[in-house]
Amino acid sequence: MDEQKERMENEYIDESFLTIIKEIEDGLESVEQHIPVYSPNLDWFENMVTEKKKQLRKKLIFDVSIFSIVALLVLSAVLFTLYNIPAVFFAVQGLVAIFIIGYISLRLIKQVKET
Repeated sequence: MDEQKERMENEYIDESFLTIIKEIEDGLESVEQHIPVYSPNLDWFENMVTEKKKQLRKKLIFDVSIFSIVALLVLSAVLFTLYNIPAVFFAVQGLVAIFIIGYISLRLIKQVKET
């Protein structure tokens, strides 16, 4: 008796599930019919790619130029202090070395604490 009730309930659930799926499919079909889908031309995509490549090339040239200018300025300052004020040069080198050792030590300690 209980098995028959269970079967009937399962059949009812299956039927209601199938009707819901059918309604969803009908709704999606009507949406597809009423809203046309347009894909852009191949030329549009090619133009977009070409423009993006040009933008990236300009950005690369700008970034490399800025990097080169800053590198030249830093090198000039280092060479100036090395030849004209050697004491300052060696003091800066020592401070940088201490800073790097401290920074790496703190990072290692922090990494060990996290694990």
